[in-house]
Amino acid sequence: MFSLKRISFVGIALIMMVMLYGCGNSGQEAKVENSQPAVNSEPVATNSTETRTLKDAKGDVVIPVNPVRIADVSGSTEELLVLGYKPVITGNTDMANSLEITPILKKELPDVTPAGWFQTEVNLEAIIAASPDLILAGPTQEKIYDQLNMIAPTVRVPYGFNAFRERFAFVAEVLDKKAEMETWLKAYDQRAILLHDQITEITKEETFAVIEATEKEIRIYSRTGIADMIFNDLGLPLAPGTPEPDPWGGKVTSLEALSTFNPDHIILLSDNDQNVLDQSKVWSNLKAAKSNNIYRMTSRQNYNEAFFALGKEALLEQIAEQIKEHIKQ
Repeated sequence: MFSLKRISFVGIALIMMVMLYGCGNSGQEAKVENSQPAVNSEPVATNSTETRTLKDAKGDVVIPVNPVRIADVSGSTEELLVLGYKPVITGNTDMANSLEITPILKKELPDVTPAGWFQTEVNLEAIIAASPDLILAGPTQEKIYDQLNMIAPTVRVPYGFNAFRERFAFVAEVLDKKAEMETWLKAYDQRAILLHDQITEITKEETFAVIEATEKEIRIYSRTGIADMIFNDLGLPLAPGTPEPDPWGGKVTSLEALSTFNPDHIILLSDNDQNVLDQSKVWSNLKAAKSNNIYRMTSRQNYNEAFFALGKEALLEQIAEQIKEHIKQ
C-alpha cells in the first residue's frame, strides 16, 4: 500500500511521467491491444487526442473523448467491461486478498493490474506505472485526488460500494455510454422478473431473510449486496421483523432476538461452519432450518460479486436455481 511518507518518491515519478508524456505516447501504443472490449462486440475507438469537459462530483474536468487506458479505482471495473472498455488498473480486488483481483475479473480481465481495494486509499505507484489516460476515483480516494490528477485526468465518482445503479449510471454518463447501460439494465431487470415469477409460482407469499453468520456475530441484511438482489431485483417477500439496517445494509442481532425471527427461507452467508449459528439450538428450531429451506453462499462471494454488474448477473442465476431446485425436491 502506498505510504504518504514516500511522497517525495511519487512526486519525482509524477514529474518524470509528465515530461515523458509531453514527448509522446509511444509507450502507450505498445499496449493498445489491452484496450479491446471484453463484453461488447464493437471495439471502442482508440483516439485519445480529442477532449471534452464534464462535471464530476466536485466540478469541471477535461477528459479524453475516447480513453483507451482507464485506471478504475472507483469500483466500476465490471461496469466498464459491460460498456466496452478494458481498464488497465482496477480497485475491484478479492475480499480475501486486496492484492488479487476478484475471481470474475481473473476470467474476464486477467491482465489487469490491481491497485488495492477501491474502498481504501490505493497504490499510486501502480497507477503511475500503468500510464493511464483517464482515472475514475471513488469517494475514498478524495485525499489523494490531486496526486491522481497529476497522473491523468481524474473523474471523481460520487457513489461507493453500496450504490450500484447510481455508480453505473454516473460512469455511463461520463463515457457517453448511457444507451449501453440502459440496454444491460433492461435485460437484467427482465431476467429478474422472469425468475421472480418462477420462484413465487411455488413459494407464493412465503418470506425470505438474508443472514450473515461469523464466529462472533449474526447480521440480518435487508439492503445492499445479495439482500438488494433478493428483495429489490427478485422482489421476494421480506420476513416480518427484519430490523432497520445500518449504512452497510444490515443489523447485528443476537441469538435470543433471532428466536423471534422466523422466515420461511433463509439465504445464509458464511465462509465456514465454525459460526455462531450452525451449532445453535435456536437456529435448528427456526422454521426455515426445520424445512431445510437454507441456501448457502459465502460472505466472500457476496462482497466480490453482489455489488457489481457481471457478478450480479451470475449470482441472480445461482440464487434462483438454488431456490427452484430445492423447492422441486
